[in-house]
Amino acid sequence: MEKPEMLPETLAWSQNLSTAAAAKIEGFCTMEKPEMLPETLDWSQNLATAAVIKEEFDCKELFEVKRYYPHGYHGVDRRGRPVYIERLGKLDVEGLMKVTTLERYVMYQTQQYEKTIKVRFPACSAAANKHINRSIAILDVQAVSFKSFTSPVQKVLLQLRKIFNDNYPETLSEMVIVNASPGFKLLWNVVKCFLDPHTVSKIQVIGSKYQSKLLELVDKSELPDFLGGSCCCRNEGGCLNSDRGPWKHTSVAYTGE
Repeated sequence: MEKPEMLPETLAWSQNLSTAAAAKIEGFCTMEKPEMLPETLDWSQNLATAAVIKEEFDCKELFEVKRYYPHGYHGVDRRGRPVYIERLGKLDVEGLMKVTTLERYVMYQTQQYEKTIKVRFPACSAAANKHINRSIAILDVQAVSFKSFTSPVQKVLLQLRKIFNDNYPETLSEMVIVNASPGFKLLWNVVKCFLDPHTVSKIQVIGSKYQSKLLELVDKSELPDFLGGSCCCRNEGGCLNSDRGPWKHTSVAYTGE
């Protein structure tokens, strides 16, 4: 089927919308990748072997980072897979760049990708007594609008997309986008025409009535209260600061096998 022409005023925003979603979904690398910023190109090419992806990198500003971009791993789904959550609608890039730098933020996210592969997946496998090598993601886009994808936001998303596609494909099973406004859904219907069908099949976009879908995937006790669950991790500064999961209660480690 011939792909529809997009309105000029929505083209740039929709491209960034697809970046935000597809940065966490396998298969997106079949599309042409955008050029990276020249000042970060050399660093990112060597990132896979850099010490920053190992435990030596200490994101001391992490609490403040999460204040301006709430995100994190929290529990497992009903199949034992790690659950990753982002509240994209609460992203404040201006505030984020006051407490960290783009390079340090990408270092931190890359370290988290590595931890998922080397620690979270093995721990979840041990807890579930079966092989776990993929996670699921919940993306909360409440309050996301056309104006949300400013130049600094684009810079962060494109950087993360490049690293994920180059080094960590095949690690995410599905994504549920929740709190999507009517405008967001309208743009998504256009954007998905330009994505690989395999990618689109892994993304579900839901409005404010998303609780039943999330509870199909994740037990209520494993889901944060702001998403309709019963967990609040009050003693750990909130669910997205807790890094709750089997990886916190096991000695299982990555062996390289």
